[in-house]
Amino acid sequence: MILLPMIAFGITLAIIVGQRLTTEAMAVLMGVVAGVTASIPTSLIVVWIAMQTMVKRDPEPRPIPRAEPPQPEAPRIVVMQQPQPVPAQAYGFPQAAWSPSPYPAMPAPPRKFTVIGGAGEADELTTLPLPESD
Repeated sequence: MILLPMIAFGITLAIIVGQRLTTEAMAVLMGVVAGVTASIPTSLIVVWIAMQTMVKRDPEPRPIPRAEPPQPEAPRIVVMQQPQPVPAQAYGFPQAAWSPSPYPAMPAPPRKFTVIGGAGEADELTTLPLPESD
C-alpha cells in the first residue's frame, strides 16, 4: 500500500525536476546517477571478499603462550677518563694566571669587509665608525 504512492511520488518529482533543469545540469545529474550505479557491483564484490575472509578465520581462538619474565641484566659499568689538557707552554705561549682554560687564546685574524658602493675591500683595522647625526 505504501510502496505504490512512494513510487508515484518519485516519478512525478523526477518529471517536474527534469523539465525545469537545464541541459548541463541534467548531464551532471545523469553522470552522478551513472557513477553511483557503476559503483554498486564493486561495493558488493568488496563486501563479499570481506565476508569470505571473516569465515576463513579460526572459530576458536588459540591460547596465547605465556612468556617468561625477562631476567634483569647485570648493570653495565662504563669507565671513561678525560684526556689530559696540553699545557700552553707546549705551544710556546706563556699561560695567563687568570685564564680558565689551559689552552692559549689565539688572536682572531682581522676580518675583511666588502663595502657596497665603496672603493673595494676594507680591513677591520682600517674601518672608521660612522659619524653621529643629530
